[in-house]
Amino acid sequence: MVYDAESDRIILFGGADENFEGERTTWAYDFNTDTWTEQAPGPPARHGLRMAYDTESDRVILFGGRSAQQGANLFNDTWAYDFNTDSWTDMKPSSSPSRRTHHYMTYDAESDRVIVWSGSGTHCVIVWAYDFNTNTWTDDETIKGPPYGAMGWLAYDSESDRSILFGGGWGDGSKYATDATLAYDYNTNKWTEMKPSEVPGRLARHAMVYNATSDLVVLFGGRVGSGSTYTAETWTYDLNSDTWTNVTLGQE
Repeated sequence: MVYDAESDRIILFGGADENFEGERTTWAYDFNTDTWTEQAPGPPARHGLRMAYDTESDRVILFGGRSAQQGANLFNDTWAYDFNTDSWTDMKPSSSPSRRTHHYMTYDAESDRVIVWSGSGTHCVIVWAYDFNTNTWTDDETIKGPPYGAMGWLAYDSESDRSILFGGGWGDGSKYATDATLAYDYNTNKWTEMKPSEVPGRLARHAMVYNATSDLVVLFGGRVGSGSTYTAETWTYDLNSDTWTNVTLGQE
């Protein structure tokens, strides 16, 4: 799920239901009318995919995922969705990142690149950057990068021009979640590990977005540690002060 700023719609694609049956439907949500509208069917059914909205090209970019049946194949295809024409395009770039699911992905507006890092199915710690205008992926081995991981999140902080990574499972013990916060600078191709005094906890399968109005990254939910417990807490992160704040309703 991702927000299409030009059309003022939230775009949802894919996933798997309680029976692990795949979905390839596309839905658009209009907050102003509180309505969901089914759109054109998209790529082959999958879950664990990631999407990012490319503001310069006004396209939703989809990469990767896993076919809905358990143990089935991973994808490394790149698709672009245009809400205005309600159409999906298989971009078929000449080279792509390896097949993966539950990876980290965001759009870096200053550089006009979709950023992809790590994910299940790959031990790759190289950052890949996608340019829609040239339909090309480029790869770079980053400086001071974390070990490979999955099921965390990456959100682009436009005011600071940094992509903020939090949580997920890392390394061979990927089922065990981390509580690390890192900032990635595409211009220098460098990761910086942040050191906030308080963090949301060891989380995986959470969600994060950047709120430009407040200049804060907003995190919600997630699986706690290595168990089956999930949290419903909401936290905000301020890169300028390197501070996480619990803003869950009812918290003092």
